[in-house]
Amino acid sequence: MNSLKRRIIQALELPADIMLDLPVVTVTGDEELVLTNHRGLLEYGAGHVRLGCSRGQIKIFGTNLILKEITAESIVIAGKIDKVLWEGS
Repeated sequence: MNSLKRRIIQALELPADIMLDLPVVTVTGDEELVLTNHRGLLEYGAGHVRLGCSRGQIKIFGTNLILKEITAESIVIAGKIDKVLWEGS
């Protein structure tokens, strides 16, 4: 079913991130990360942040990480970002 849904989305040129509830990660240099379509903050510390998403978790590692903004749709993390790790389900 997921394959059929993907083909329909592609044929109709619809945005896959919205139609499939996929997370969108935007990283600006090593200073800021924006995650859209998240499922919540799971863990937070100055050296790491763990976020839930529809298909697993995203872990951000760095130093002096702060939650700059958090809404129902997106989370903005600032600081020195060293690594972003995807753990799919």
